Amino acid sequence: MNDSSVWKKVFASFDGKPGGKPLPDLCRDLTEKQKATWDKLSQGLAALQRVLTRELHCDDYTVKLQFNPARIISSAAPVDPESIHRRACFLCAGNLPTEQQGILYRLNYLILCNPYPVFPRHYTISHTSHIPQSLEGNYATLLMAARDLHPDFCVLYNGPECGASAPDHLHFQAIPVGTLPVEREIHNIAKRTEKKCPDEVSLSTLQNLERGIIVVEGKDDKRLCITLQKLITAMRDILGTPGEPMVNILCSHAHRAWQVVIFVRRKHRPDVYFRPGEERILISPGGLDMGGFVIMPREKDYATMDALLMQSIYREIAADATTVQRIISAVSL
Repeated sequence: MNDSSVWKKVFASFDGKPGGKPLPDLCRDLTEKQKATWDKLSQGLAALQRVLTRELHCDDYTVKLQFNPARIISSAAPVDPESIHRRACFLCAGNLPTEQQGILYRLNYLILCNPYPVFPRHYTISHTSHIPQSLEGNYATLLMAARDLHPDFCVLYNGPECGASAPDHLHFQAIPVGTLPVEREIHNIAKRTEKKCPDEVSLSTLQNLERGIIVVEGKDDKRLCITLQKLITAMRDILGTPGEPMVNILCSHAHRAWQVVIFVRRKHRPDVYFRPGEERILISPGGLDMGGFVIMPREKDYATMDALLMQSIYREIAADATTVQRIISAVSL
């Protein structure tokens, strides 16, 4: 990594070697420094203090809504190829605000404070090169980042066609562990299907959440990477997608094991997003929303969203249980 624009942004470095400061502590230091030196972040965190939240109680699960006006920049972002081509990439180091700094992570990534946060500690893990958003070849990075950020954070990946506001630039997000309702649902044994457990990697699904979810667990990172690749290949074949299938992924590490939660998608934005005038509901689900933490940038939509509509949106944009079972059955482990 020789890009001088990246080196100018380095607040601290993390290379994973023994004796260094833990990555979650470096992230905390970065936030405190940026709050004091970068007005946009301090304003974003101040605005976060004023957001509204409420819960929807669906048939067999809970969804948390957050009214967060600042997130309209993401929810309403045009992600068509022409719009992406016209705008400057906001994740490239040379285009970052003058005051913004980051943690150089294992030489190839910058960990940056998100200036439009959903949580008080919310980070973007952005590749130092302008390469497309893709899981291919990056499974190990997903697992490594989750391990390095343990125990404070989990890592989120939004596919280029279902939630990534910068589909042209490889990035992940880091969010506090335990903040998404789905993290609690995973521990409800009654909702977990029987696992397939070859090669010390287990596959299971979650029932009654109206979202196609695959949970992958294991302690061997190499076997997990192979399993993730096989799952993505099976999804591509079964869903008929020429490129990367539409997925959102949540990855965490605890007790020397990884847990990877895959949300299998069939649409990015629901039909209500495209309705005319006052009928439109500005909801653009990414990984947070699929995890049960739904961001509503407009107060009207926040006030009128109800359990029945939320359930119908999940059913519309997510793969169904039959499709998920076909994907798991197609994986030869």
